[in-house]
Amino acid sequence: MVTQAKLVVEPHFSCGITVSTLESSLKFGHRSSLKFHSFTTRRRLSLAAEAETTPPGPTNQDEQRKPPDLQTLTGRFWKIAVPYWSSDDKVQARLQLAAVFALTLGTTGISVGFNFLGRDFYNALANKDQEQFTKQLLYYLAAFAGGIPIFVLRDYAREKLALRWRSWMTSYYMERYLKNKTFYKIQSQSTIDNPDQRIVDDLSSFTGTALSFSLTLFNAAIDLISFSNILYGIYPPLFIVLLAYSLGGTAISIFLGRGLVGLNFLQEKKEADFRYGLVRVRENAESIAFYGGEENEMQLLLSRFKSAFENLNQLLISSRNLEFFTSGYRYLIQILPAAVVAPMYFSGKIEFGVVNQSASAFNHILGDFSLIVYQFQAISAFSAVIDRLGEFDDVLDSSNRKKGDHDLKEEIQLSFCLISCSNGLQSNGSMPLSSRVKLLDVEQLTVQTPSKATLIKDLSFEIYEKDHLLVTGPSGSGKTSLLRAVAGLWNFGSGAITIYVRPRGELDMPHSPDVISSQVTSINEIIGDSTGRRNSEGVIFLPQKPYMVLGTLRQQLLYPTWTEDSDNVVDDAKQSGDARCVNVRPNRPTSDDLIQVLNDVSLRHLLSRFDGLDSTYEWSSVLSLGEQQRLAFARLLLAKPTLALLDESTSALDEANEARLYQLIQAAGITYISIGHRSTLYKYHKKVLHISTANTASNQRNWSFKNVGEDSIYDFSKQ
Repeated sequence: MVTQAKLVVEPHFSCGITVSTLESSLKFGHRSSLKFHSFTTRRRLSLAAEAETTPPGPTNQDEQRKPPDLQTLTGRFWKIAVPYWSSDDKVQARLQLAAVFALTLGTTGISVGFNFLGRDFYNALANKDQEQFTKQLLYYLAAFAGGIPIFVLRDYAREKLALRWRSWMTSYYMERYLKNKTFYKIQSQSTIDNPDQRIVDDLSSFTGTALSFSLTLFNAAIDLISFSNILYGIYPPLFIVLLAYSLGGTAISIFLGRGLVGLNFLQEKKEADFRYGLVRVRENAESIAFYGGEENEMQLLLSRFKSAFENLNQLLISSRNLEFFTSGYRYLIQILPAAVVAPMYFSGKIEFGVVNQSASAFNHILGDFSLIVYQFQAISAFSAVIDRLGEFDDVLDSSNRKKGDHDLKEEIQLSFCLISCSNGLQSNGSMPLSSRVKLLDVEQLTVQTPSKATLIKDLSFEIYEKDHLLVTGPSGSGKTSLLRAVAGLWNFGSGAITIYVRPRGELDMPHSPDVISSQVTSINEIIGDSTGRRNSEGVIFLPQKPYMVLGTLRQQLLYPTWTEDSDNVVDDAKQSGDARCVNVRPNRPTSDDLIQVLNDVSLRHLLSRFDGLDSTYEWSSVLSLGEQQRLAFARLLLAKPTLALLDESTSALDEANEARLYQLIQAAGITYISIGHRSTLYKYHKKVLHISTANTASNQRNWSFKNVGEDSIYDFSKQ
């Protein structure tokens, strides 16, 4: 773990040889590690910045954003921090935390020992006692040899625990982020900005700083008990001066730095927006070059950079004003304790070593009382991290929270039913009356935009096996939104959609068209919907612009049905019962299977062009859109879902390739619903759904559902 810590040794009083400097440096080592979140050492150039893909949120809201109050920050900190310490990893985590606290306690004991060693060392030096001086010097060297490893091990153990904590939290947040299409909802609705930055940067900052701050508070408490007794025993008025000095300094620091929390939050946001603009240029380089839009992009990027620059300038001004005070506050410490106890030394009431001892104790206690003064910038940056993570956590909770009955009535209800893998015979051995397998049932469906504008009114239809449906209509009429609703991505509106999914493997098995199971059970009761793989098991969606994963050509073909552990999943399912009765993935395709499907979709040339199945490229850049669409059909043929949703999935292909692909998926027994604007698509479909632009002033339905043979050829020139 790269801590990016900035070690700052707090100034303190010393006389001549600064042997106690090492003691102070060691003591403040972990405390100063909080500094790595100050604006001068912020992790703005992290590798995660290159992955920024979330559009910025509303600027006006961020500009008017008020820093959260202490109660809100405390609640959010507790909500973020607690889950790990009660997780499956809690035993190891708590043991490691106890070890870190034990080492911290040991470092405090070493600091107390150094305090007394320093007193005797300077007494011997002041008395010109060479023998005693040599003896104390040897003691010091031995203390260094024994003490330094404790300080190093404490920091190492803390960083290891922070890394372990971060690893768990990353998995925890990633699971919630990808569950129930939460990532899609955040992206499509611009709920929050830059969730990837919060997962990568903010989680790392939170775990490291939370541990450092916790240990600092613990160490401060032990220091106060240990050194207050020493200092009060030397000279009680010095202890009173210390209290007044630290409390006054804290109050002034809070007043001068009160705006840093909000400025730190905005700086994170504005720099993330600037990085997002740069990533957009990289991802759309060809389109921008074709348009000749370099000047426009330059103005946009400079505008975002200027916004970040102006905010950083305000941050620097606030930090400068705070630094004027904190620098003077630190350096005054060098003379304050000596000035208070000097009269006692001149009168002979104390020895010279006691002056040094009082200065050392004063530094320790003042450091404990002055945490806010010394670390205000770090604390303000940490507060911004807590605020960003807390906001992210709230969004994840809101997205994954079970909806009540009232909420369900106001949304499109999508349910999945599993067609039983029984042999379809009734109890008396006869065939059931039904002879067709229903795959999709849409009832009274009204599709709306997030702003409640109606796209489709009261749509109802049924799709049976091999009833391939073509959806047509003018642009903006809601065709893609309908497919999103069927895929479970769009719930704005009302009505019900039921999808009937055949168990894996049955597409490959011969069965009579007259045989259909009389048992249809909720998929949630059989396989659950928490796996996050619903689309790869029963329904697959092919967009116009296919998604190219980061990986090899083999991984492109296996996505999203098979992962690295897919074989284990199948084995586990087989051990638990009949695998055909569970909606598990089929056996992983072999290399020969992958080569064959590439040949089927006319992509075999990719093997020689890119050195085989295990070559890795930026596939979205090196493949044309037509090749990407054919690759998506290859995935479809390998996965063999019950239902395929095709959103203009052949728009970049010539008619010959389009015909070949539709023939392939028909031969594979896959039922599909297509959106298209070509009249040639009619020959590959049996049903046609026409959707027209909704008339807000009319209550009549804006769709028609017919057999292809009953419908006249649609006039595509009007679209």
